[in-house]
Amino acid sequence: MADYKGPLDYIDVATRIVEFRNQYPTGSLQQLKYEVLEVGGKAFLAFTAAAYRTPDDERPGIGTAWEPIPGPTSFTRDSEMQNAETAAWGRAIVAALAADTKKGIASSEEVRNRQQTPAQRAQRDLADAVTAAGMVTKEFAQWAQTTRNVELNTAAVPVLVQLTREVQEKGTAIMSSAPDHAEAQQTLSDELGAQEAS
Repeated sequence: MADYKGPLDYIDVATRIVEFRNQYPTGSLQQLKYEVLEVGGKAFLAFTAAAYRTPDDERPGIGTAWEPIPGPTSFTRDSEMQNAETAAWGRAIVAALAADTKKGIASSEEVRNRQQTPAQRAQRDLADAVTAAGMVTKEFAQWAQTTRNVELNTAAVPVLVQLTREVQEKGTAIMSSAPDHAEAQQTLSDELGAQEAS
């Protein structure tokens, strides 16, 4: 694996389609179905395609691919259906034994779509921590939207994630120990104000 070059080590779907057309000029690629699934609390778009070698092919190659919704990278966000469709076509062609698999079954598009920079992973971790803490505010949502395609300082993000978790833990402890909600809110505000002052 030392010579791994990312998507360059894989065949793209366009090349697989050319190979398929050369071998099966009357063949076709067709959508069988697509559906939105929820797995582990996350939404996915699943797309299943068939590679028919001939118009009357009784055993076409079947390929299924899924994309998380929303897509986690700039390549997949807002084009989840197209990415799932393309990947499913590539897999259907491989299943029809109409494409070279020496470089792997995954297409170069599938590999590229799964790669995230450290900054993208860190930003996702921060957003997950803030959401888990129940601290998604209007301001955070605006920040997340404006920084969607901006590289963040990756060294700062783990600190932000840790601070978010600490605030959540402190807030939970205060809320459970205070006799009423108003008192708990005031105690939490006082604690946060003291931290900012120091």
